[in-house]
Amino acid sequence: MKRGLFLSFSFLLLIAPRPALAQQTKSPEIVRLFRSVVEQPSQSTVRVLVAGKDAALGAIVSADGWILSKHSELKGGRITCRMPDGVEVDAELVGFDVPHDLAMLKVAVKGLTPVVWTDSKAAKIGHWVASPGTGPNPVAIGVVSVAARTVKGARFASPGGRPGGYLGIAFDLAFPAVRIEEVFPNTPAQKAGLKAGDQILTFDGEQVQNTDELRGLLSRKKPGDDILLKISRADKESEIKVTLGASPGAKGGKSRGEIQNNMGSRLSERRAGFPVILQHDSVLRPNDCGGPLVNLDGKVLGINIARAGRTESYAIPSEAVRPLLAKLKTRKLQKAPDKQ
Repeated sequence: MKRGLFLSFSFLLLIAPRPALAQQTKSPEIVRLFRSVVEQPSQSTVRVLVAGKDAALGAIVSADGWILSKHSELKGGRITCRMPDGVEVDAELVGFDVPHDLAMLKVAVKGLTPVVWTDSKAAKIGHWVASPGTGPNPVAIGVVSVAARTVKGARFASPGGRPGGYLGIAFDLAFPAVRIEEVFPNTPAQKAGLKAGDQILTFDGEQVQNTDELRGLLSRKKPGDDILLKISRADKESEIKVTLGASPGAKGGKSRGEIQNNMGSRLSERRAGFPVILQHDSVLRPNDCGGPLVNLDGKVLGINIARAGRTESYAIPSEAVRPLLAKLKTRKLQKAPDKQ
């Protein structure tokens, strides 16, 4: 790290009250200071588009065209990548990992510059981080607010506060299929008799292989619709009829996400249930997730995976990402999730 940069950042810490840092990092002066930090990693970052619209960022992980991105944002059409040189190329979705919400893309381009990884455990609370984009400026700047940690009982709740039917369950994302980890009280799932540990096999006769597929099927329904779930409980299969309800965020008030939206802070749709995260206070847009999070040396601490709150963003730490790379390149693509 250059001495000049260190002195500039130290001075900023002295003059900026901690609660104001998120706003301070948007200033042109601070953005200019970080240009040298993201100069190299921006050459390893791509813009991922779905049906021609910005969907996410991606991190180049090998010179022969392998790119990592955020899986849940890559739905709804043809996937392309705008490379660091500005050229847009087709991308193939080869593999994905639902618990970490990571997707592996392949483009027919050689000679790319892959990211340079570093140990996220070296990133302590208060350390500066930056999120490179495809241009000279970082897309976000912040500091580490919570060190990398394992999230015990990692789960993802069935959607709330948005159109579609509501079950009232949380999923066990460490399980390779769709298994219920928790049934919330006074919900359609509880009234129908669903229990923690149940594995959902089919939804109205359609096979369900992962939580993304179940969410897609739920989004097609509305409160009051009856659905038939085939489940496996204690190695025995049975069918349960459920009358879907309205999500809590749709009942007489706004969901947390909607409140944040009104405050100018749009959140990622998938922002919970990750097995391990590194939390920072960078103000990321949801479509700027999927790209690298770097330290002041431009080395990658992890992959930005969610804008979770007004001043909360999450990254999957490098130690969790790197062991997945080979598997994501070779895994046979599961049944494509339903479009939402």
